[in-house]
Amino acid sequence: MIGVAPPDYDPAAPTTATTLPVGAATTVRAYVTELFRRHRRAFLLLIAVNTVAVIASMAGPYLLGGLVERVSDGSRELRLELTAGLFVLALAVQAVFVRQVRLRGAMLGERMLADLREDFLVRSVGLPPGVLERAGTGDLLSRITTDIDRLANAMREAVPQLAIGVVWALLLLGGLVVTAPPLAAAVLIAVPVLVIGCRWYFKRAPSGYRSEAAGYAAVAAALAETVDAGHTIEAHRLGARRVALSEQRISQWVAWERYTLWLRSVLFPVINTVHLLVLGSVLMVGGVFVLRGWIGVGQLTTGALIAQMLVDPVNLILRWYDEVQVAQVSLARL
Repeated sequence: MIGVAPPDYDPAAPTTATTLPVGAATTVRAYVTELFRRHRRAFLLLIAVNTVAVIASMAGPYLLGGLVERVSDGSRELRLELTAGLFVLALAVQAVFVRQVRLRGAMLGERMLADLREDFLVRSVGLPPGVLERAGTGDLLSRITTDIDRLANAMREAVPQLAIGVVWALLLLGGLVVTAPPLAAAVLIAVPVLVIGCRWYFKRAPSGYRSEAAGYAAVAAALAETVDAGHTIEAHRLGARRVALSEQRISQWVAWERYTLWLRSVLFPVINTVHLLVLGSVLMVGGVFVLRGWIGVGQLTTGALIAQMLVDPVNLILRWYDEVQVAQVSLARL
């Protein structure tokens, strides 16, 4: 393993504490599928407006590539007025539909979050009293505060943005294939680095975030129980013992926080390396193809610009997928 090993103590292990149960992965997937089924029309509308926005954003590279191709051929009719007019029109269309993407994404996230809160309220009210008594109030408190807050951020932004990023990346790759298939193959040079880095990270991240959330729940439980039983603790002179317990649980939680931070510190340099590889491979391979006459200078220009545009959706996907990993743990706890 690269770098730091996970802490020895795992607060998410079922034998370490009496806590409320956590949903299985199949249960979480089934619930997420149900949420998307409820909001299928809004999700499809979000994909549609995002598609128009991405297609409009690719007009600029195509227009610039055509202009460079005419200049390289020595053409006297550059049609600058027409090119500039089409670019402004495409920019206006992109601006309108990007606004719609933001609006539709926020609306979808808020509706899904409202459903989640209602479902959580129904489930929490239906819990048997004995289950809460055995688990204590701290675990439930952390779920209705920290886990709800994490899910709120995921539902408002992560889920819509992740869908936007996937569609964006696929359309850009499709545009690159249409423009110059050899350049699309050059992008694949960076795929093994991305796959290896993401595989390393996502193999460890879910369990790390689950233990981090359980560690925070243990801290909340210790503090809530100490406050609730303050008079009893003072009467029996258990203050020092409760302080030691709280410090121990805080240290365990911080250890898992550091571990998940280390995971992210490995993933982000991998992502930056992939960005450099994508653009560098397109320029180098495309340059060789131009010298051999297999593609034109205009095709290389368009392909390089589209490859550079791939940086944003890849960043969007990996950034929000990391948030979804945290939200998935919170959703399982709810």
